[in-house]
Amino acid sequence: MDTIFFVDTALEIPLYQQLVDRIETAIKKGHLSVGQKLPTVQEISQNLSIARGTIKRAYDELEHKGLLEKIQGRGTFVSYQPMSTGSRKDHAMRVIDDMLNQLEDMGFSATEINIFLNLKLRERAEQEADVKVIVVESCQENLMRMSEQLRTIAGVDLYSYLLETIRSYPYKLGDDFDLLITTPEHAEYMQSILTGKKRIVRAVLKLEDRCAAQIIRLAEGSRLGIVGYSEEFGMQLFDSCGVCNPEINVSRPWQTSDADRLSEYLKGKDAVLVPDGFETLFGTEISRAILDFPGKRILCSYEMDQGSMLYLETKIKNLLDAKTL
Repeated sequence: MDTIFFVDTALEIPLYQQLVDRIETAIKKGHLSVGQKLPTVQEISQNLSIARGTIKRAYDELEHKGLLEKIQGRGTFVSYQPMSTGSRKDHAMRVIDDMLNQLEDMGFSATEINIFLNLKLRERAEQEADVKVIVVESCQENLMRMSEQLRTIAGVDLYSYLLETIRSYPYKLGDDFDLLITTPEHAEYMQSILTGKKRIVRAVLKLEDRCAAQIIRLAEGSRLGIVGYSEEFGMQLFDSCGVCNPEINVSRPWQTSDADRLSEYLKGKDAVLVPDGFETLFGTEISRAILDFPGKRILCSYEMDQGSMLYLETKIKNLLDAKTL
C-alpha cells in the first residue's frame, strides 16, 4: 500500500496527478480490488505531509473516471470492474445504435452512413500504421533535440520522457510501442524494466558541429561561462570544451535559478554557452540575463550522430513497411 500512496516532490508532475496515476494503475492491475476501502484524505495527508486538498482532488478525479466511489459516512472504495466480453459487446452495440440514430436524425441515408464509417475506419488504419517510438533521456536539453530529430522521420508516432519520470512511473511506457530509443548509458536500465523482448536502440549523442566550431575558434585565454538548464547538460558542455579548445578558461557551469546571480556569474566573461532554445527552458528573468550578455553567446545542443540517424531511419522504414503489408 505504501508504494501506491507515494509522491515525489522533486518531479515536475503535479502531486495530485502522481496520486491519480499510481492509484489508477494499481486498480487496473488488480493490486487494489473492487470494494476495497482506501485510506482517508486526512490519513494520506499526514503520511505524505501534503495538503488535504491535493488528495481530495486526486480522489475526485478518480471518482469522475469511475474508478472510486465515495459513500457518505463510510469512506472511499474501489468501484472499477473490467467489463466481461459479453458486457463489452452489449455496450459497443448500444454505442453504435446511438451513433446511427443521431446520424439518421441528421438526415443521412444508410448508404451515406456506410461511406462515412468506411472513411473513418480507413483513417484509423492509416494512423495505426505509424511506428510508435519512445525516446528516453536523462536531461531535458538532449531530450528536446533528440525529439526534434525523430520528428523529421516520416511515419513516427513519438512519445518523449525524461529518465527520472520513467524511474518513478515505469508503467508510462506501456507495452504497445515498437521502438525505444535511449543513450548507451541508460540502455541497460531501460531493458531491465521492460516486459518481453522490446527493441531498444542505443543512440550516440555528439556536440553539434556548429557549436564545436565556435568553441574551437575562441581565442586562447578566452573566459567562457556555461549556463545549462540541467546540471548534466552543463557538465557535458564543460567536458566538451576541454576536448574542443583546451586553451580557453572555462568556468564551472552556473547552477542556480537566481537571475541576479547569473548576471554576476557572467561578468567578465568573453563568451557563454547556453542550450539551443533556452528561452523555452528558462523563465523570463534568466532568459533576459542571457540575452543582455554583451559577449559572444553560443547556442549548444547534442544530437544523435549520423550513424544513429541512418540506422533509425532504416529501422523505422522497415517497421512501417511491415505494418502496411
